[in-house]
Amino acid sequence: LKRLAPVAEKSDLLIGIESWLNADDLSRIIDAVGSPAVKVYYDVANTTKMGYDIHKEIRQLGRDAICQFHLKENSALLGRGEIDFKRVKDSIEAINWRGWLTIEGATDRKIGIQNSYIHNQKYIRKLFGA
Repeated sequence: LKRLAPVAEKSDLLIGIESWLNADDLSRIIDAVGSPAVKVYYDVANTTKMGYDIHKEIRQLGRDAICQFHLKENSALLGRGEIDFKRVKDSIEAINWRGWLTIEGATDRKIGIQNSYIHNQKYIRKLFGA
């Protein structure tokens, strides 16, 4: 990342780290690289699965360290799984973050991928008022 960050900076690009790491470890990486071109692509399902407090972590990382959010569930439609997306919204709003929210996964085999994504985008648009 230290070698790639200057290239990304010159090209006006961001490198988003999506991982299973906690906020402390991600912060250490960002600090060690020391580049505004390296940020966190925060995945609420990955970090929930690891047992981290996603609401605390979002606030800990803050707006400046996050480049994008993955809104997903593992094996459930958004709003019907273990993640409380209303609290996710509150956490995102608490850091005054504005940017992309990407839906990934969160499918129900009974209704198929297309209908799952129709449900998910409607759910997120209603929740976030988009």
